[in-house]
Amino acid sequence: MKKVLPFFILLFFFSACARVGTSNSKTSPQKKFGHDSNYFLALQASDNGNEEQALRLFKIARKKGSKVIAKRSAESLTILGSVKDRLDAATYLADKYDDESSLIIACRTFFQNNEFATIIKRTEGISLEKAKNELIKLRLLSLAQKKDSRFDAEFFKWFVSRQISSEHLETYGAYIARLNEKNQNIQKETENFQKNLNKRSLLESQLLPEDSQDKADDTETALNNGETALSNDKSGNAEPDAGLSIEPEEGFEPLFEALKEAENPEKTIIDYRIAVFHRSYSLTFPQVDKILKIYENRSEEIDSQLLSDIGKSTLYGTNDYFASARKFDRLAKNLSPEKAYFAHFYAARLYDKAGRYPHQTVSRFRSALESTKDELQFDNCLWYLLNFQLRTSTDDIISTLAEYGSRIHDSEYFDDFFESLSILLLSSHRWQDFFRVWKQTDSNFSPLTQGKYAYISGRLLEEGLARGEEGLKTRQAVEAFTKVLNSPSSFYYKVCALERLNVTAPELVESYILNQNEAAKENADEGEGILLQGYAEFGFPQRLYSEWVANRKNISIEDSIAISKVLSQCAERSKDNLYNVQSLRIANRCLESSTGKIPKELLELAFPRFFKEIIDNSCHEFGLPDYLMYALVRSESFFDPSVTSKAGANGLTQLMEATADDEAKKLKLGEKYDIFDPETNVRMGAHYLASLISRTDDNNVLLALYAYNAGLTNVRNWGKSFRNDWATTGRPANKPVGICVDLFLESLPFTETREYGRKVISAAAMYAYLYNEKLPGETVREIMY
Repeated sequence: MKKVLPFFILLFFFSACARVGTSNSKTSPQKKFGHDSNYFLALQASDNGNEEQALRLFKIARKKGSKVIAKRSAESLTILGSVKDRLDAATYLADKYDDESSLIIACRTFFQNNEFATIIKRTEGISLEKAKNELIKLRLLSLAQKKDSRFDAEFFKWFVSRQISSEHLETYGAYIARLNEKNQNIQKETENFQKNLNKRSLLESQLLPEDSQDKADDTETALNNGETALSNDKSGNAEPDAGLSIEPEEGFEPLFEALKEAENPEKTIIDYRIAVFHRSYSLTFPQVDKILKIYENRSEEIDSQLLSDIGKSTLYGTNDYFASARKFDRLAKNLSPEKAYFAHFYAARLYDKAGRYPHQTVSRFRSALESTKDELQFDNCLWYLLNFQLRTSTDDIISTLAEYGSRIHDSEYFDDFFESLSILLLSSHRWQDFFRVWKQTDSNFSPLTQGKYAYISGRLLEEGLARGEEGLKTRQAVEAFTKVLNSPSSFYYKVCALERLNVTAPELVESYILNQNEAAKENADEGEGILLQGYAEFGFPQRLYSEWVANRKNISIEDSIAISKVLSQCAERSKDNLYNVQSLRIANRCLESSTGKIPKELLELAFPRFFKEIIDNSCHEFGLPDYLMYALVRSESFFDPSVTSKAGANGLTQLMEATADDEAKKLKLGEKYDIFDPETNVRMGAHYLASLISRTDDNNVLLALYAYNAGLTNVRNWGKSFRNDWATTGRPANKPVGICVDLFLESLPFTETREYGRKVISAAAMYAYLYNEKLPGETVREIMY
C-alpha cells in the first residue's frame, strides 16, 4: 500500500509526545493524512469526552478512510453511541468484513446487548476445531441463553477436540447451569409421578372390599411393578376397570425421559479433561478405564485430546510404569495410525520411566514418529527420543538425526537439546564426538546452534582437543570461524569469531556485524504503517507499542525503527522511562528476527545508552569501562529501573537486598537509601562489580561477571573443580581455570549463567564498537583473557 510519507522522515518534523499543532512541518497533520485524519481526530474527541463528535468523525473515516483506517473506525463505532448505534455498527462490521476478528468484535457487541439469536445465526457453521475460542464461546453462551438444544453437542465437541483454554472454563458455568435445569426437571417429574401414584392408589383402594386384604396386597404389588388394577371377565381376559380414570402408563414416560436425559457420560469426560488441565493426576489416573469404557460403549474411537490426557494421567499418576506401558501397547492396536501416535508416544515415555527397557523405549518412539503427520507432534516426539539417547551414545543421536533430521519442522525447538548435548560432551572431555556431531548433523541445527557448534569446534581444533578431518587443523579452525561469521548466528559467537580471526579492517568488521546472510523478507504491509504514523503524529504514543506487538509481522523494518525512535524521544520529553523500555524491546525484537543487512541505526536503538550521565559518572568513579556497565544494565534489567526479578533482585543493576545493604554501607548511603533510584542503584552495582573484578583470579572480568550473576563462592568452586578436572588430561593449564575461558563458559553447569555471560560479552562488544570505536575482538579479549 502506498505510504502517506516514509515514516522515518516524519520524525524530523514533529514532537513525539505532543498533540497536533506543534509539528514543525508546514503541512498540517490533517492534510498529510487526508480522510484518515478523521480517525485520529475521533480518538482525540473520544479521549476528551466528546462522544458525539467522535461518532461523526469515525463514520467519516469508516466511509472515506484507507483500508486499515476504515476498518479500525468500523470497530471503534461498535462501542460508542446508543444501543441502536452500537448494534448498527456491529452489523455493518460483520457484513463488510469477512475475517474472524471482525466477527468476534461484532459478536461481542451483539452479546452485550442480548442479541443472542443474531450471534447464533452469524456463527452458524463455524469450525469447532479451528475457529477462535472466543467466537465459539460467544456462540455457545448465546445457545445457552436461548435454551437451544444444540448447545450440548457443540459444547462437548469443542471440549474434546481442543486444548482446554480460559474460554472453555468460562463456558463451563453455562453447561453446569443447563445440567441443573435438567436435574430440576427430574425432580419435578418425580414429584408428578408420586402424585399420580398416590392418586392411583387412592382410586384402587376405593374399588376393593374392606376385608379383601389379599386383593389389597395384590394391588400394592401391581402398583410397585408399574401396573394398573385389573378386573377379570368370565372368559379370564384381563380388562381395565372402567371406574379408573388413570391410563396404564400415565406418570412413567415423562420421568423416564427426564432420567434418560440425565444420563451424562459427556460430563464425566468434560470433568476429567478439566482435572487433567489442573494437573490433578492422582484423581484422573483412576478414571482412565472409565473414560475408555465410555468410548467403547459408544463404539467410537477416542478423541486425540482425550488420548493425550490419558497419557498424561497415566505417566504422572501410575506407580507401575511397565504395566501401564503394556496397556498403551494394547491400546495402540485398536487405534487408527493418526491416533496410535499418542499410545506409542506415552508407551515410550512409560518404558523410559520404568528404567530397564531401552529397546522398547526407542522402538515406541520410532513407532510414534512413523505414525504421525503432524509437524508439532513429530518435533515433540523426536525431541524426547534424542533426550533419551543423551543417556545412551552419541552414535545413536547421530544415527537418529541422519534418519529423521530432514523432517524437523522447527529447528529452534531443539536448541535446548543441543545445549544439553554440548554440556555433556564438553564436560566429559568427549571433544572428538562434539566435532563429529557438528560435521554430521549441522544441517539439522537452528542458526543459533549452527554458530555455537561451529565456533566451539573451531576452538577445539585450535586447542588440539579434537583431531578434525584430514588436513591442517589451523585451516579447518579458520573455516569453522568463517562459517560463524557468514551465518545468521548470535552476536556472541560472531564477536568471538572476530576475535579468533583477528579481523581488524573496519569495513570487514561492519560487514560481518551487520550482515545476517539471509535474503531480506518483505513484511506484508496492510496499512499498519499509516496507523502507526498517525498515532505518532497526532499524539498517541501510548498506543504505539501495543499496536506494534499485535501487528509486527505486517510492519516494515523502517517503520519499526521509526516507532522505536519516537518512543525513545517520548521518554526523554515526558521523563517516563516506560517508553525507553518499549523502544528497546521493539529494536531488540527486530534485531533478533532481522534478515538481510541490518541497518546500523537499528543496532544503535537495540544498544541504547539510557541513563547516560548516571552510568558514565559511576564508571568514572569506580574505574570501569562504560561499555561494560551499559552491557550489564541492559542484560540485567533492560534499562527498567522499577523491575524486580522472581529471585528478588531490584532495579537497573538487579541487586539483591542483602548485597544492596552491604554496598550502601560501603558507599555510606545510610539506611534509608532507595534501591530503585537509578543513580543509587547504578552506583552500588558499579562498585559491586569493580570489587568482584579485584577479587577474582588475575582480575578476570568474565569471572567477575559470573560472580555478579551466581555468587563469588560458586565461581571459586567452579574454578577449583575445573582446574582439578583439567589436570586429569595431562595438558598444560590455562589461567585462571585450567581450560580456556571461552570453553569454561560453554561447560558451566547452570544455563542461566552461561547465557548471562554470552549476553554481557556480546552487548559490551556492541557498545564499544558503536560508541567507543573499538573493534569487537579487542573487547572480547579484554573481558575473557
